[in-house]
Amino acid sequence: MKRKTRQRLDFIITGTVGVLIGALLVLSLLTLFENLGIDYGLLKMKTVYINGTETFEGTTFRVLEQNRESVVYINSERDVRTIYGTVVSTSSGSGFVLSDDGYIATNNHVISDAETITVTLFDGSSHSAQLVGTDSFNDIAVIKINATGLDPVELGDSDEVRQGELVFALGSPFTLQNTITSGIASGTKRKIELENGFEIDNVIQTDAAINPGNSGGPLLNSRGQVIGINTAIISKSGGSEGVGFAVPINTVKKITDEIIGTGGIARPWFGIIGIEISESVSAFWNLSVNSGVLILDLDDYGNAKEAGLRKTVSTPEKDDFVMGDIITALDGKKVGDMDEFVNRLMKYQPGDTVEVEYYRGGEKFETTVLLKEKQ
Repeated sequence: MKRKTRQRLDFIITGTVGVLIGALLVLSLLTLFENLGIDYGLLKMKTVYINGTETFEGTTFRVLEQNRESVVYINSERDVRTIYGTVVSTSSGSGFVLSDDGYIATNNHVISDAETITVTLFDGSSHSAQLVGTDSFNDIAVIKINATGLDPVELGDSDEVRQGELVFALGSPFTLQNTITSGIASGTKRKIELENGFEIDNVIQTDAAINPGNSGGPLLNSRGQVIGINTAIISKSGGSEGVGFAVPINTVKKITDEIIGTGGIARPWFGIIGIEISESVSAFWNLSVNSGVLILDLDDYGNAKEAGLRKTVSTPEKDDFVMGDIITALDGKKVGDMDEFVNRLMKYQPGDTVEVEYYRGGEKFETTVLLKEKQ
């Protein structure tokens, strides 16, 4: 019994000494890294490998370490008039650093109509932000703070996103700053409709938890690259139910580059005022089509008039009514109503030409319209 007890004590003492020696070696290495100025943040985050392969936990730590200082918390305030007077309404969201000199991307709806915008960085410092420009059609905005030496994110290629790949959402849901959630790219090339009626194509669907306050934050791949900007969710409760959407970063980059370079987005101008043709309107006027856009008037600035399109003519107390042309397709793609017409139009750039299919007096015609820049 004494020999077994002694062996057990020897084992405990030897093991304890081994642990202490290992701990001393780790501390010595960390001290050496600090003295040499080597960043050992990944070691501190406990990145884990098994048989040389990074674990899910390790990937999460690494993605967070790469991006946590690049994601910001945004608070905006706006004056709202009520029957009781003017009150200040506040909202919050997320954003991410595009450049080391203070340009930040976020959603347009995060800062829309804001009187003041405040950005809080990872280090806790707060900065007043100025609006550089917005694109309400894609829900993108660029703001800028007076700061230098910031850590910009690395942008990926959203065209390379594969359904089922691992993704991470980083942001400030419910004002909880620097929150990371994970999931997969549940789908790609989705289409969503914003509250303003505009549609966004090629959107990435994810089941990573996205909640109020995540808007404007990055959706990241397993390499820590931004592949989208978290924008919307489908939810009956108002919170995450596993169906979130991110505007693809290739779309975001094109827009933010133009905003930073010019202060805005060049949009095409067709040159009409129109209304939707519904089935009831079609039946009342005995039209040959039951959907499309009826041209009420033509803008002198646009090229629709020069292309030969005709407006509606109606003079009060005169029997001179002439129905305008009904646009039914742009470049072969059906146009059912005014919202669809605008969404199709916004895919073009000023200077592009578009083939227009329209009906006049029951006959189908085609013409070409050169799009100008919206003034």
